[in-house]
Amino acid sequence: MRFGEGLTIEAAVTWLPEETESAYALVAEGVLDADAPAAAGVVEVPVSTSLAPPEMAVRAGRAALARSGTDPADIAVLLHAWIYHQGHDFWSPAHYVADGVGAWAAEPFGIQQMCHAGAMALHTAAVRLTADRAARAALVTTADRFTGGGFDRWHGDYHVAYGDGATAAVLGRSGRGLRLIAQSVYAAPDMESMYRGDDPFSTAPLAHSRPIDIRRTKKAFLAAGGMDRFAKTGPEAVRAVLLSALDDAGLDPRDARIRCVALPRLGPKTVELMYLPVVGELLSAEPLRLGARTGHLGCGDVLANLADITEQEILAPGEFALLLTGGGGFTWSCLVVQRPESR
Repeated sequence: MRFGEGLTIEAAVTWLPEETESAYALVAEGVLDADAPAAAGVVEVPVSTSLAPPEMAVRAGRAALARSGTDPADIAVLLHAWIYHQGHDFWSPAHYVADGVGAWAAEPFGIQQMCHAGAMALHTAAVRLTADRAARAALVTTADRFTGGGFDRWHGDYHVAYGDGATAAVLGRSGRGLRLIAQSVYAAPDMESMYRGDDPFSTAPLAHSRPIDIRRTKKAFLAAGGMDRFAKTGPEAVRAVLLSALDDAGLDPRDARIRCVALPRLGPKTVELMYLPVVGELLSAEPLRLGARTGHLGCGDVLANLADITEQEILAPGEFALLLTGGGGFTWSCLVVQRPESR
């Protein structure tokens, strides 16, 4: 989908707790195998020992609003995305975030789509602003904390380490930020059982295992022949969203103005199997892998990548960036942004 002209990412922010866990220190302590840091593609991950995810989201949201100069009263819609426990069992974290940032006139709601939820929240916000010219701005937040007895950030999944933190992005029409050009989305719901396995439906959280054991459900998916199908579907989906987004943006894959392709903050094996072959075949742009000191931020990878691209001034005026991501279920997307010719 190509979004309306003049839609911009006014600001994108990553908020991380100060405390970290070093992958190599955990190897020295015998907690991790020697090859675990390289398999996850991380040096360390941020760890929140005090703040719950919605509290971190409020901090990220406030920072994004301040950086963009946006009045919270102008936020028409606030979308909060997450993949893991937000601190309460029967509650709306999106409303907490809206209250915390002062967006009292906003319509708050949550987005649930596993690790693609942040990208889907961005897409939903952009669609709203494209369709509703009276809506001045939107705020997207993501936040997760993978601590406690319910989730093992290092051993719960294959080839990935999960980092705590929050991200936020303000969408508006000032023209001062990155231009939000297009985003293509592709879903393969027949892959949903990768994170369900052959477990029966339970009546309460964490009934099947504590902590959550993603490896168990993936083993069941493998035994049922799912991984062979996924190995084919994944790259096909990445190709489809990449080419569709470029077409919507009016760009040739080899356009020299495409400066970089930001990849999900996953381990090298996943990235090299699913994303890099397609990127290398179709594009001459540089692949960006930005998660060595964050790990996988749940559904926050895309917004964190937007924040890094902006803060590091990776794009020259007129250049484009592509941002690829995916999430269990399964859904993939490609986002196209451009730094304006002049600011």
